[in-house]
Amino acid sequence: MTQLSTPTPTVNAVGTSGSDFDVDERGTFRALVEAFVSLFIAVLLFRTFAAEGYMISTGSMAPCLLGFHKRIVCPTCQITFPFGTAYDTDEDPDAESVVANRTRAVCPNCGQHGIDVSEVPRNHGDQLLVNKQAYLYRPPRRWDVIVFRNPAHPTEAYVKRAVGLPGERIQIQGGDVIIDGQIARKNYAQQVATRILVHDHDYRPTDDDEFEPHWKCVDETEDDLERSKTTVWTAGSKSFQLRGGNVRRPDKTPLAWVEYHHWIRSGGLHDTSVPLSQWPEDLNSSLVPDAGLKFDPKNSEFHVTGALSKEVARKLMELTTDQVFYRAVQDLYEASHIVPISDEYGYNPPDEVGTPNPVLDLMLSARVAWQGGAGEFVVEMTNGASVYSVVFDIVRREVSLFVDVLPDGVTIGTRADTRHSESEAVVSAPWPSSFTEAGGLIEVSLIDRQVLIAINGKPVMEPAAIDLPRNVQPPRIPVRFGARGVDIKMSQLKLYRDVYYTESRSRHAVNRPYELGPDEFFVLGDNSPVSHDSRRWDKPTVPRKHLIGKPFLVHLPSKPGNLRIGNQEIHLRIPDWERIRFLR
Repeated sequence: MTQLSTPTPTVNAVGTSGSDFDVDERGTFRALVEAFVSLFIAVLLFRTFAAEGYMISTGSMAPCLLGFHKRIVCPTCQITFPFGTAYDTDEDPDAESVVANRTRAVCPNCGQHGIDVSEVPRNHGDQLLVNKQAYLYRPPRRWDVIVFRNPAHPTEAYVKRAVGLPGERIQIQGGDVIIDGQIARKNYAQQVATRILVHDHDYRPTDDDEFEPHWKCVDETEDDLERSKTTVWTAGSKSFQLRGGNVRRPDKTPLAWVEYHHWIRSGGLHDTSVPLSQWPEDLNSSLVPDAGLKFDPKNSEFHVTGALSKEVARKLMELTTDQVFYRAVQDLYEASHIVPISDEYGYNPPDEVGTPNPVLDLMLSARVAWQGGAGEFVVEMTNGASVYSVVFDIVRREVSLFVDVLPDGVTIGTRADTRHSESEAVVSAPWPSSFTEAGGLIEVSLIDRQVLIAINGKPVMEPAAIDLPRNVQPPRIPVRFGARGVDIKMSQLKLYRDVYYTESRSRHAVNRPYELGPDEFFVLGDNSPVSHDSRRWDKPTVPRKHLIGKPFLVHLPSKPGNLRIGNQEIHLRIPDWERIRFLR
């Protein structure tokens, strides 16, 4: 459970200062006592009826809200991420007793394994200021973070996200929340509040031979003459730049693309195959390392389970002189390290969670600036069934959405250049006045089966609902951006994913819909793999009478600090200003 504790309030006594009048000692003492009592009563009334502070101890709402955790700086890419030291799955309420077994972390940004966290000091959980009046006159809205009393132990306070509302029939399917047979969709603010970082392009290893960039410039032009006319992106340290503003006919120029490849270092349970017509005659199969490799002569394919290591690939090429086999091994190595995005959390130990689930619901965030030209730039996202092209027209100052159904076996990384100019836009809208040549923040999401487009923190049009056929294979290249006929710079590239609500180890609202009573709420944790919530409780609902309020501020968070006086070092807690924020 995400259990909360109530911090002891600090009360400061207030006395009266001297004046030109004589005041006897008994009057002064009485004034001090009255002031202290009045302040105590004021604080008591404020805590009772207005707001109260709580501290989070466990990690079921991470990364939105943190329990006891460690702040880890990845030694490879230098990004900072939280690593939990207490979870809802802990049977021992004392987190210190389980910290010793959680000494290795995996960077969620670059995938670096085996990061030693044993010597990193532990941080306290987030402290929440809760508005106890929030639900006196209205019930919680869907996706609200709420604080409530544990129905089984009313003296304990928990924090979760309200997902199912009174009278509804709720079910978890494929990571989504289904309400009364329809998917529950989040608006822009709710998507931002729940999104989880997958990759930040600003944090990449600079001295790591094992790392491969996630964003890659590509050239789809096959003809040498056409390739000579194509303008390509230039990759900088933290950005991509295109110089194509001098093109006379942008509409006749191929788009130059930068694709996202979700590259992993090692591991995985995914299957990868490449074409291989026949096994080399000089290669003894018994000498092939046992590393998940398999040759399928019937379909002329060479398979591997998980990411093929460099050591195994090198060993394979040492066993034969067959050049065709060499190329197949190289192709298999590269392809096996690019996998679908999954619901893994850097907050959780990798060995204490079940098999990861592929996630199709993504959001791209980037800062765009253009300096000239009359062309366009495009963001494409796919769920494996269709491609959704968001086209930013420089001349018209207009944003348009185009939909292109993918044929079987075709992905956005293998098909020809997008020809959205030949089709009709599903919806179009003008740019906001805040989006100028100096730059602006664009966000495009494919979350909850809808396409949402925002510029500078505000949606530019109503989200477009989309369908998702069943049994769709997750794409290996889920998003890319391109441009033509424009001088443009793309920076601050971040890719996020939505919460994937897991079904494993769940008892309620999984195999069949669960119907809520007229005063009941169904609550879920953002850290779905380890959260104990309505899916797993004996009594799955939270009655309205158990609601405490709505948290609106993460206040006074702290982090470990050291103070050295002479030869002595004092350990103390200092404010962590970066974590202070209002909650949506």
